[in-house]
Amino acid sequence: MERILRYSMAALAMALFVGCSHDMEYSQPSKEQVQKNVAEKLGIEIDPNQNWNASTAITANVSVNLGLDQEYTLVIYDKNPLFEDDVFYYAKTVVKEGDTATLKLDVPSADSVFYAAVFDSKFRRLVQSAYREDSVLTMNFGTAASESRSNRAAENASIYPDFVRTVADYLNPNVQYKTTATISLDAMKNYPAITNQIIANETSNRNHTLSDQSWYYNPAAYPAHGDGKHYRVASGTEITEVFHINGNGVINDAVIYIEGKVHLNGNTLNGVTLVVASGGELILDGATSMSNAGRFVILPGGKFTGTQNVSFLVANGAACYNGGTIDLKGELNVNGSDFYNSGTTKVDNLNNQSGGKITNFGSIVARTNNGDSNTYNCTIINGCYMHFTENAGVGTLTMLDNSRLDVDGMASIAGGVYYGQGAILYDKSEINAGRIYLNGTKFTGPTASGTYAVVKSGGMLISQGGDLEAVGNIYFDWNIANFYNHQGQQDYNSTVDNGYTPLSLVKRKNLNFVNEANAPFTIPRGDCTGNGYHDTSEVPSQVIPGEPAVWTYAFEDTPLGDYDMNDVVIKVSENAEDATRLDITLCCTGAANNLTVYLDDMVLFAGSGKEVHQVFGQAAGKFINTVNDGIKVDPITETIRKPANFSFETADFWIKSPSGDVHVAKQGEDPHGIVVPGNWRWPREFQCIKDAYPNFIEFAKDASTTDDNIKKWYETSNGNPVEEYIYTPAN
Repeated sequence: MERILRYSMAALAMALFVGCSHDMEYSQPSKEQVQKNVAEKLGIEIDPNQNWNASTAITANVSVNLGLDQEYTLVIYDKNPLFEDDVFYYAKTVVKEGDTATLKLDVPSADSVFYAAVFDSKFRRLVQSAYREDSVLTMNFGTAASESRSNRAAENASIYPDFVRTVADYLNPNVQYKTTATISLDAMKNYPAITNQIIANETSNRNHTLSDQSWYYNPAAYPAHGDGKHYRVASGTEITEVFHINGNGVINDAVIYIEGKVHLNGNTLNGVTLVVASGGELILDGATSMSNAGRFVILPGGKFTGTQNVSFLVANGAACYNGGTIDLKGELNVNGSDFYNSGTTKVDNLNNQSGGKITNFGSIVARTNNGDSNTYNCTIINGCYMHFTENAGVGTLTMLDNSRLDVDGMASIAGGVYYGQGAILYDKSEINAGRIYLNGTKFTGPTASGTYAVVKSGGMLISQGGDLEAVGNIYFDWNIANFYNHQGQQDYNSTVDNGYTPLSLVKRKNLNFVNEANAPFTIPRGDCTGNGYHDTSEVPSQVIPGEPAVWTYAFEDTPLGDYDMNDVVIKVSENAEDATRLDITLCCTGAANNLTVYLDDMVLFAGSGKEVHQVFGQAAGKFINTVNDGIKVDPITETIRKPANFSFETADFWIKSPSGDVHVAKQGEDPHGIVVPGNWRWPREFQCIKDAYPNFIEFAKDASTTDDNIKKWYETSNGNPVEEYIYTPAN
């Protein structure tokens, strides 16, 4: 505190020990003296538009249409209560199903993103983020807490006409790029049988080429071998000889129907259709390719297996179908092709980096489908269960009802903004990934009442605000603190878009949040839904998290102060048990003057002695809770009835001092009284606020700053505050 009297050396030494400004008489300084003191102590000219009360009053309109005939507890928080422990709330009320709650609340003027949570009668909860437009928050909870036990998307063309196909569709695919010859299962059962003997010894020049042997040119002389294009491997027959076959550019012009076993090891399969019957098996022993629309169709009960880490390549847009079992230790490369799985597929790498489509109504488990590539040309339609144990990627993703995609590593999802359609999630579908790399990704969820879909992730990689969009009933189970740039670094400022960081832009979006431990809906376990979502008998926490928001008032007791902002510090919040009352806590006094705290014309702490030193039970002139090795006592709290129409934006807390009444500074004045959001940590004795909080001085001189660190100078950021200048309370 700046001293006004001239002390003797002894008196001055005593004053430095016991007080900051124990004035015996006082004369009001002129405006010029105050401005000179500000220039000396703070070293700047205060922005005439600067506001020293960091609270602002806003309106929140929150609609709840969750489909349950009950009342909900509605709470508006500073952070996401599903993932943060130290949350504070600005408002709490009760809202009925189908109603809209309108709340008046005080929030930090520098904050624009808030979180609303609704708790049902069983304490299950949903959370939605909202961006404050001017002074209004608008949110709509529009999904129902349904407990449906459905666990599979029906592979029914009447339900999903755009996605469901049958084996008949893949036996005779309707494609534009090739002519298709018609085949049938009944006809294939009567194809001429081939054996190792025929392949090795009865092909032309014994070259193992089925389409280049004598009977192809003279079928009348070799009636047992047919037309040289359509063959059958009979049950009980095992083909180990490497054969080759060349179609003539017509799909199904060359066909091998497999009832027994066929080994592949570098075969030339040009334009051939391999059909594996029930009980038949295709065995991959070495790297093999199918070209010129060569393809496979595995019927229910058929198998395609391989124990070697080799690749099977299907190229040129072939239409492949699995209704049986694929179990390959190596790669199934369906680049640019149409692969439909209605059975079980287990491979190391389901490679699909160069376009094409994967449709799944069964189970697909693979290590990856993209390696180190982004796979944005890949389209995936998932109607059941897919699991990638490492990384996976997709450009356009459709998740049908009760389907699940698990990616243990990184899931790269594009589309909707820059690519394709983005990610479309039907009712009770879920994406669950270690981390998700987003690139212009739009998530589109179900919209009907009682529907919901979940995107659960350990973190999101986003480099600009447009990388994430969401519409419909999409719920994110994701702690937004786990936010990374596209290089995987936790750098929130890696890209700046019109002055905003990607994180701040994402926070502005109206995203819905949920936490599996206490979600209000269930996705049951099942063959398509994996472990399900919140399919547990555990009872959610019966406690609504958070404490009422706290506002800190800090005062200097003279106009010629030293701006350590600790002559009186009080903290004010709504009472947690009774919203009609206020809790007011006296935290410290760093003044030698006798000071009294008021709200409007009401003396505070009157029951404890009125004057702040007496309230603490200490002698006048003592520094209390401002010197790290000085007097430390517990803060004193009293509870009063909240005045009518109370708002922190307009509330008049002030102190009476021998130098005059000290109120919160008005716009453009020196900061002799300030209002700070949260449990603010004040400077220790004789440490100017500009040294304790370096960002404060930048804030004081520029009311129009858009830098979040400057606007929120009272929060912890790089080098702010300086710990050695901050008071440390007793443990």
